[in-house]
Amino acid sequence: MAKKSNLIKLGDAISELFKQEKLDVKLSQFSVKSGWKDIVGEVVAKNTSEIFFKDKIIFITLSSAALKQELSFRKDVILNNINKFCGYRLVEEVVIR
Repeated sequence: MAKKSNLIKLGDAISELFKQEKLDVKLSQFSVKSGWKDIVGEVVAKNTSEIFFKDKIIFITLSSAALKQELSFRKDVILNNINKFCGYRLVEEVVIR
């Protein structure tokens, strides 16, 4: 009789650990912060003073009032760009300050 193996692939084990510890979300949030210029462009990135996440909401603080006004009309585009960058629905709402 053959013994049943409890072996799993290392990649699968790491993925499962990330999911259990919710590290996959933290890693994605870090990736968004690191790739912010690629997501929103250089002008917006230069005027962004703070980015933080709470649950599925991203809070973006901008230093330019004119840019705040312009981006308030493009929240859907930013939301889609972030989620496309991550490859899954990381963010459900964008708050611009």
